[in-house]
Amino acid sequence: MNIETKILKALETNKLNPQKLGERKWYNYFISVNKLVWARNLWDGYEIQVYSDEYKTLYLGTFKI
Repeated sequence: MNIETKILKALETNKLNPQKLGERKWYNYFISVNKLVWARNLWDGYEIQVYSDEYKTLYLGTFKI
């Protein structure tokens, strides 16, 4: 199962709350959640950046929801 599928499934089952902004550990990953505002980014929603661990040694991707 890839990371994007895990994130989408966690959002559907409320195991990941995008309204909690900032950086935190999530399962075996370290995520950073930022709010996107249309006036600045032409996109309303949230941006989730995923790293391999809390030291940000490996960047795994950015997802916009």
